[in-house]
Amino acid sequence: MQVLIRGLHRDVTEDMLRDKLKGYASVNSVELVRDGDPNHPWAWVDLAVDPFTAWRLLRQFDRQYFAGSVMRWYIPAHQS
Repeated sequence: MQVLIRGLHRDVTEDMLRDKLKGYASVNSVELVRDGDPNHPWAWVDLAVDPFTAWRLLRQFDRQYFAGSVMRWYIPAHQS
């Protein structure tokens, strides 16, 4: 399940996100995107979870502080 995480701090790395989430779900991949504004990157995170678990994680982590910034989680509606 793909999750978009916005509002990340400029110093966040893929490994930091993977470590943050590994206790909650298996992480298939993390793609950090710094194009546009490198001070506020965003990330595509592919989690090996079903949609209900993804929504539970969204409710748990959305608007949570992480590495000095507030994360905003989004689950795109159309996924295969």
